[in-house]
Amino acid sequence: MSPNLQFCISGIVDCSICRIIVTVLVLAPLPSAAQEPLTLEGAVQAALGHNASLRAARAGVDEAAAHAAEARSGFFPRLSVTESWQRGDEPVFVFSSLLSSRQFAANNFAIDALNHPSPTGFFRTTVGVEQLLFDGGRQRAAAAAASLRRDVVETTTDEAAAALALVTTETFGQVMNAEARRRAADAGLAAAREDLARAERRRDTGVATDADVLALVVHVADLQQRAIQSEGDAATARAELNRLMGSPIDAAVQVVEPSSVALDDVGERLNVATLLAEADAARPELKRAVVAEEIASATQRQARAALIPRVAAQAAFDFSGTQFSDRASAWIVGGELRWTFSTGGAELAGMKASAASIARTRAEADDARAAVHVEVVSALRRLETARARRDAGRAAIDQARESQRIIRDRFEAGIASVNDVLRASTALLDADANRVASLIDTMVATAMLRRALGRTP
Repeated sequence: MSPNLQFCISGIVDCSICRIIVTVLVLAPLPSAAQEPLTLEGAVQAALGHNASLRAARAGVDEAAAHAAEARSGFFPRLSVTESWQRGDEPVFVFSSLLSSRQFAANNFAIDALNHPSPTGFFRTTVGVEQLLFDGGRQRAAAAAASLRRDVVETTTDEAAAALALVTTETFGQVMNAEARRRAADAGLAAAREDLARAERRRDTGVATDADVLALVVHVADLQQRAIQSEGDAATARAELNRLMGSPIDAAVQVVEPSSVALDDVGERLNVATLLAEADAARPELKRAVVAEEIASATQRQARAALIPRVAAQAAFDFSGTQFSDRASAWIVGGELRWTFSTGGAELAGMKASAASIARTRAEADDARAAVHVEVVSALRRLETARARRDAGRAAIDQARESQRIIRDRFEAGIASVNDVLRASTALLDADANRVASLIDTMVATAMLRRALGRTP
């Protein structure tokens, strides 16, 4: 800052131009060649692309898809390969090993050879295949349930993305609010110091009192405290915003207030019925409720299939020998019919549980739909209120600035008191705070309505 400007601020040169220059310098953002301004849309997209919790949710989708593929594999033949080796002189083992190897000879029927055979090694390779032919729909229901669980995880990921966009918007607003309060406090502090210097000169000439000077000293101290507190709040909010965006916690962030056009693209010229219909079709929670009911139905089919026998076809190829490189082959085919029941009524209890599960998921779906409708209506009304406050706040801050200018001119002319100056300064700070708060409320309400409607961030 130049010596001439410092000279003006100290009160030696008393002019309105100096106040304007000081205010502009304080309110203007510091230039930074290496730092790009961060918009609300940019912050949300960065969070959606790099947030760790959302990456974990997306990995959960891949995990569920793999489990669905695992469940579908039950429709295909199951192959098993076994390689074994044994050695011993147990009579039955030696007899069966020689027979399986096609090496049994007439001398092996000797009583002494049967009772006291020489130790024999036995190598065996078995390749088996089993194909499920019929199980009453149990496998099909299990595969359908696994696929539906993948859909549940996908809707959960969509819900997490929408919640992350909302939290990022709220945190972005906290940064905006803290930085706006700091800028307003700095601008008010510069003006208050000028007023203090003017009051001291008037006191020295006998026009003002020590009480007037003391009131301005207290006002300056209060503005200094506000500036310090606002800077601390801004640093905390920036750290949280960086965490949400997956950036280094101490990365510099320069936020930019969104334009009114960007905040007026939701809820315009739409009635409540249209918005509720959109939410019914797009909300992840409602999609998940529908999928949960389908999973309960698949579970019911599985429970019913437990009462139906299971039929499978089997085949095996065997390569056996007493030497690793000299073996005989054999094959066997067959089928299996398995029908099991629990003597304690487990199958019937499972059917009752699945029926109750269907009733529960239907009730939960109805409750979720009602909750979503309430959320849509509440978000819409909050957005309308925030927009009205924002429009009113624009006019209020212009009026507060003009009122402060008039009061200061009257104070210079000696026809306004220090209390009038303090009230005008406080009114301007409050008006600016209300303007920023209404803008942030509009941002958050817009994000809440988008989330309530199920719109993809």
